[in-house]
Amino acid sequence: VFFLLDEILKGTNSRDRHTGAKALIRQLMASRGAGLIATHDLELGALEAEANGHIENWAIEVDIRNGELYFDYRLKRGVSKSFNATILMQQMGIKIE
Repeated sequence: VFFLLDEILKGTNSRDRHTGAKALIRQLMASRGAGLIATHDLELGALEAEANGHIENWAIEVDIRNGELYFDYRLKRGVSKSFNATILMQQMGIKIE
């Protein structure tokens, strides 16, 4: 099975989404599937440690300079360490406490 998935179960609550996404990923591994999954769910990154080399985390980072977001669009090994939603919300006029 070859798969391309973007934000698995995006339209549901966070607990169901996380539980369902983990189950689906484990089933895809069991079926020896290969593919790509795009997600903002940081907890799914922990699956790499239990996957015996069958999962690799890759991310695109963003730099924040003078309140502006700059993407380099280069894949880097690991889970993203960038948290840019707060900046985006502030730019939209939403006050973050």
